[in-house]
Amino acid sequence: MFTLGIHTGHDSGAALFKDQELVAFCKEERMTRIKNDGGKFKLHSIDTVLKTAGITRNDIDTVALSRTKLPLATYKKTKRGLRDTFKKMRRAESDRFLVSEMWAQDEFDESAIIDFDKLRAVLGVRKDTQIVFCNHHYAHILGAFKFTEWQEKALFLSCDGTGDNAFFSAYYYHDGALENLQGDHKNWQNLKQNAGASIGLAYAYATELLGFIPNRHEGKLTGLAAFGKPLGAEKIISKFTITAEGAITTPFASHLELRNFIFEALGELSREDAAASIQHASEQIILTWVNQLLTLRDVKYIGLSGGVFANVKINQVIAELDTVEEVYVFPAMGDEGLPVGNAVDALIRQHGLANLTRQKLQHVYFGYPYTAQDLMAKVDASQSTVTRTEDPAELTAKLLAEGLVGAIFCGGMEMGPRALGARTILASPAKREVNDSINKRLERTEFMPFAPYVLAEDADTVFEIDASNRHACEFMTITTKVKADFVDIIPAAVHIDGTARPQIIAREQNALYYDILKHFKALTNIPCLVNTSFNAHEEPIINTPEEALKALYDNRVDFLVCELGIIERN
Repeated sequence: MFTLGIHTGHDSGAALFKDQELVAFCKEERMTRIKNDGGKFKLHSIDTVLKTAGITRNDIDTVALSRTKLPLATYKKTKRGLRDTFKKMRRAESDRFLVSEMWAQDEFDESAIIDFDKLRAVLGVRKDTQIVFCNHHYAHILGAFKFTEWQEKALFLSCDGTGDNAFFSAYYYHDGALENLQGDHKNWQNLKQNAGASIGLAYAYATELLGFIPNRHEGKLTGLAAFGKPLGAEKIISKFTITAEGAITTPFASHLELRNFIFEALGELSREDAAASIQHASEQIILTWVNQLLTLRDVKYIGLSGGVFANVKINQVIAELDTVEEVYVFPAMGDEGLPVGNAVDALIRQHGLANLTRQKLQHVYFGYPYTAQDLMAKVDASQSTVTRTEDPAELTAKLLAEGLVGAIFCGGMEMGPRALGARTILASPAKREVNDSINKRLERTEFMPFAPYVLAEDADTVFEIDASNRHACEFMTITTKVKADFVDIIPAAVHIDGTARPQIIAREQNALYYDILKHFKALTNIPCLVNTSFNAHEEPIINTPEEALKALYDNRVDFLVCELGIIERN
């Protein structure tokens, strides 16, 4: 049985499950090369996940969708003349947000608005393929829920800008059931959440105020915050209240009122102080929220998803709570992860929650599995030299120890926003200056040091790693303190506050990536390497062999490594 999950809002993408196993994932931007691409129904990523699994649309048994963009042709004729209205629009192929139409018609049964047979025809699936629509925040929750093994009591939280009339949700797992505490997916149209109480939008408005792109550059503020003082944080915090029931609220009645407040509260501050203010405020508001939920339900485990939890510093303060034994952040925590949650929702409807197979996520390499042969076949001999070797990891380590900057191209690209060893730029962390030199080559403006990766057996020695953050650190979704003995050994990977955003790697996850660091450590006695995403400024992370080679030829890196050897520019 194949279940296809689709999200057609911003950060569109597709995910494919075979029975209950995730077998393929693709974010749309990796296909179109348009950062954060989305907002349209026709997705290249659908064909990519099918190609990855070796099936066709005729093999799909269930399609699970968000209530986002659907083709005009699939909408039934409505009283308000929807079809006539759209015919007047410039683009005859215009898609329409389903959730917007549901609100406009005060109709919350998708089958009353969408012609499912026409939708199947547009999708190119069988006439008996099941179609289901899924709630935004519940899908976020299920992405984390599916990939944890906690059988004891746990909280699963989502928080983002907005989705299906909600800005946050909380579910309590106990006795084999998910109990809703906030943001009920079954009654989403009647939620009374405060439209001006979105932490995700508050952070996005601060991003806009500082001249960056909202829903894209929030991470820049997280880095910039380390250089400032949170002078405006208390003013922001004072407007956010956590109710006894665990709801987040403010006196602002709309998104616009919230935006105006953020602009007023931070508008007179320096960029550094404004960034520090929104970061500190967000940490404290979320921490207060989590603490209140913990008074309602006594749990030791917390699963996180939604765009707010892309903020690795927020995740750290949650993990540091005394009563929390483990925090897990779904690696595709933003809307790019909704296809996974949508598909899991469909699986629960088919099998029941109690029969859902849950297990820890072992890796994130769910993209199309390009081989080293695929890469070598595209090499332009006039522009590069190939060194084939039985131990490319050893040669790579030597080049990195000499100060060169390389990139690894290995198998399928990663699920989520982080490069984690399949499409990663590598460098020695021994000199802080490497950050500036790499950023210059990639035309980036970054404020955070690069992330390090570390061998599983060395993680506890270098970083403050324990059961609360170890698994999250496998996917670079959390910051943690660097131990004092190593701050000066890996300066390129240490933040001003003495933290880092490490990735823990075991050999069974990615042998080439692991072996490169093992050899580098043997050569230099340095237990980490820099890991930054293999992409230039404002570009998605590279996907194909052609994209990797172009980056080499454009002098973004000094060499490429794959399982067959090293490729260097002439």
